[in-house]
Amino acid sequence: MEWLFVFPALALIWAIVRHVRQRMDLITIGNGKLRYQTGLLSRTTRSMELAKIQDVRVHQSMGQRLLNIGNIDIETAGERGTLIIRNIDRPQTVADFILESSGK
Repeated sequence: MEWLFVFPALALIWAIVRHVRQRMDLITIGNGKLRYQTGLLSRTTRSMELAKIQDVRVHQSMGQRLLNIGNIDIETAGERGTLIIRNIDRPQTVADFILESSGK
């Protein structure tokens, strides 16, 4: 009978982990820049000029599509490679907003 509590407990743990991860990442667009901050106790920030953004791609696995989350890859000119933002809600909407903000 105890196995009946396993699925709800796993679902609760998954929801808590997802909530904490969402609170760890912050994307800010303003003043011609995109700023991506990540981390809970320590913080890493990456900033890039919107004018230098060349390409924004969305990747979603089947499981991510079911949950309406996905990964966004942002390529810039003259910067240090691609910025990958993982497991973001409504990734296509966010990607479209980034492209519109960059003037592309």
